[in-house]
Amino acid sequence: MGGTMIKLAVRQVIDASSTGTFAKNVFRDSYAEFLLQSQAYNPDEAFSTFAEMVEHQPKANSLHYKTGFAVGLYIQSLANLIPGTWDTLGNIQLSFERHQFKIMNSGIHDRQLHKVAVLYYTAPLLLHKVIGEYLLLGFNDTTDTFTLKLNDDVSICNFSEES
Repeated sequence: MGGTMIKLAVRQVIDASSTGTFAKNVFRDSYAEFLLQSQAYNPDEAFSTFAEMVEHQPKANSLHYKTGFAVGLYIQSLANLIPGTWDTLGNIQLSFERHQFKIMNSGIHDRQLHKVAVLYYTAPLLLHKVIGEYLLLGFNDTTDTFTLKLNDDVSICNFSEES
C-alpha cells in the first residue's frame, strides 16, 4: 500500500504541578533516582542544578538514561498507550512502540526545579491529509481513519513517501 507514512513523537512534561497517579509517581521516583545517581557526578555538592553538573561534568548527561530506569515500571503500566493522546472524537488513543526519558531541569536542593519529559514514539501511521492543525491519519492495515489535533507536544519525527 503506497502513501505517506509518518511517525509521531509525543512529549509529556512532568513537574511538581503535574496531576494524576502516573505523573506523580514518575515525578517522585525520578527525582529520588536523580538525587542518588547525581552523587557520582557531584560528590561534593559543588553544583546545585542538573545543567551545572552537565556543564562541568559532561558524563552527567548519562543521568537521563540512568534516572529513566526508575520509571520503567510506570511506563510499562501504560500498556503502550500514550497518556492524553486521543483522536478528536475521543475514540482512538495513540500507542507507542518506544519511549525516551529526558531530564529538562532539576536541582539537588529544590525539588520544585525537577522537570522531566517522556517522549513517546508511535509506530508508522498513514498520513492522508493535513487540514489546518489537524492530521487525517490511518493505520497501514485498515481503511479506517481518525483525526488528531496537533499541539506543541506533538511532532512528526519520521516522514516517508512510498509508491
